[in-house]
Amino acid sequence: MAYQPEVGDIIKMQWWHGVVLKVFRSEAGGTVLKVQTARNVLRGYGPELIEVEVAPGAILPATRADLEREIAQLTAAREDGLRKMFEAMREEVAV
Repeated sequence: MAYQPEVGDIIKMQWWHGVVLKVFRSEAGGTVLKVQTARNVLRGYGPELIEVEVAPGAILPATRADLEREIAQLTAAREDGLRKMFEAMREEVAV
């Protein structure tokens, strides 16, 4: 892997973006990243552990603008989903 993420880096892996919170390196040369992703924040989940060697070329550097764009897209999708859910509800019946 040419790119070596460090703490504080914004990264892209497949379709999501996140911030590297911690880097763990083993004596055998393995690397695991603790990453907080935008999607997990919006879902109420904590950071993920990403084993770099599983897909070494899939982790790329990204920018704050990339991260903000994903947050905007995820937020819009969440709001649209909630709107559709409420539109589908029947009138409440008094109990």
